[in-house]
Amino acid sequence: MKEAELRQHVLCNICGHRIGESGLPLFWRVTVERFGLDMAACRRQQGLGLQLGAVLAAVMGPDEDLAKPMYEKPLVLTVCENCCTENTCIAHLAEVAPQPKEPA
Repeated sequence: MKEAELRQHVLCNICGHRIGESGLPLFWRVTVERFGLDMAACRRQQGLGLQLGAVLAAVMGPDEDLAKPMYEKPLVLTVCENCCTENTCIAHLAEVAPQPKEPA
């Protein structure tokens, strides 16, 4: 990781402290993606599976996305060593993550 990229990860997104303040020069860069099932696509695939069998339906089906991302871009956040050992809820991580910036 080059200096410019490291500067983007200098603060923990959970506690707000600088990485390394725990005494360990380690941190986590976590990518969070949230998906929702496309129920219509799931029903179509299930129906085809009931008619042809699951294996044949997987091969002969339209291979459409059964789950769609809920965010345009994955959320990328930094977690310090202290926070990574605590019980952290994944939904909470998505709330504290900085919103992705549009490219300039």
